Amino acid sequence: MDATLENKMGLPPPYEQVPANPAPPPSYFGDNPPPPESTPRPRTVVVTQARETATNGPSKLGPGPTGTSCPTCNKSIVTRVDYVPNNRTHIVSAALCVLAGCCCGCFVPYCMRSCKTANHYCPACKAFIGSHIPS
Repeated sequence: MDATLENKMGLPPPYEQVPANPAPPPSYFGDNPPPPESTPRPRTVVVTQARETATNGPSKLGPGPTGTSCPTCNKSIVTRVDYVPNNRTHIVSAALCVLAGCCCGCFVPYCMRSCKTANHYCPACKAFIGSHIPS
């Protein structure tokens, strides 16, 4: 088949012939081969001791006050919760304003805890424990 005819038909160009046994890549060691492994090398054993660290709060913080241990003062506490508006609060408020056609409904998400982020604090030392973002 002609090369111009192949290009007109949309076929790929023919592959070039590759030698049967290509030359091996240059050696990593250059002209010096690696030393023979006649004697076994001594092994180094590293022993580490696990440290006990305080966790950064409970694995799950709920939307309301949660019983946990404070990582700062190490007391067993029930968290104090502050609810703050997040992006979800603003988006729901804007959507209600557009859908309702007036600004009366846009204040509802700011009064609902389910649209806000719950920030948990230690009541004893006032340290931030974590936050719960509603899904």
